[in-house]
This record gives sequence, C-alpha cells and structure tokens, in this order.
Amino acid sequence: FFCASHFHPQPPLTPSRFRGLRRVTMATRKFLGITMQNKQTIQMGLTGVYGLGRFLAKTVCAKMGVNPTARVKDVSPAVLSALQKVVESEYVVQTDLKDQQKGDITRLVQMKCYRGIRHSQNLPVRGQRTSTNGKTAKKINSRRAAFLGIKYAQPKQKKQKGR
Repeated sequence: FFCASHFHPQPPLTPSRFRGLRRVTMATRKFLGITMQNKQTIQMGLTGVYGLGRFLAKTVCAKMGVNPTARVKDVSPAVLSALQKVVESEYVVQTDLKDQQKGDITRLVQMKCYRGIRHSQNLPVRGQRTSTNGKTAKKINSRRAAFLGIKYAQPKQKKQKGR
C-alpha cells in the first residue's frame, strides 16, 4: 500500500551527488597504439610504449629537441607524429619486440640448449636456486610464455603399472 505522506522525492542529480559514480574522462592522445593522458609528461607518456623505458624516452626527446618534462597537452600533434616516426624507425618496440622475444625463446627451445630446456620446463633460466625458491620463476616463465603466446611441448607422463 502506497501512502503519499511517506513519499520523499529525491533531489535532482548534481555533479556533487554522483561524484563516486561517474568516471572522470581525461583528454588523451594516441601514440603508437597507446593512450597518453594530457596531464602526463612526454617522458612518462613514452614509457607506456612496450620497449621504451625512462632512459630511451629521455634520449628520444633530446634527439628531437623536445623538453621531456613538458606535458602532452602542451606538445603539438606534429611534434608527436615526428616523435612517433623516430621511435618506429630507430627502435624495436611494441609488437615487433614481442615477436623478436618470442622468436628468441622458441629458437632456444628448439636448439634444446640448457636455457631452452629451462624455458620449456618453466624453471629459472639464469642460475637461481630451485631447492626452495623456484616457485616464483615458474610463475614468471609461464606468464611470460602466455604473454608472448609460446606453447611448450608437455612433458611425457610416466605410465603406472597395474592400473
């Protein structure tokens, strides 16, 4: 039963009332398939590209004569496109770098060298101990393989007698 005396109309929605509900949309720019937020510095925006760290980002900015501490919103689109051309021409980044890493690991696995065997067994590759601390390396190697799209041959299971 609905009683009009118990009805309390809600005040209209104002920006202060749905502060937690709305998603703040920031102006962004595309650069090599990644989105750089306008408030980021150029150097930190470039580090979003797979294969570019802080040092290479700073080097690219110096090569182009761009201030690495300038904000993305302050840089013209022409300068961003010039930065993109320099990064694409001089460095291996994004999908090309992932393909190169995948090829390197599969080559090691096919050669059946020590490092390839360790990769295929998801064990530490660089000489770390495995008696106690091998779990982390197993997780990392399996995640890296999944990230790069590598599928290893599964080890053969031993047959049990009498079952």
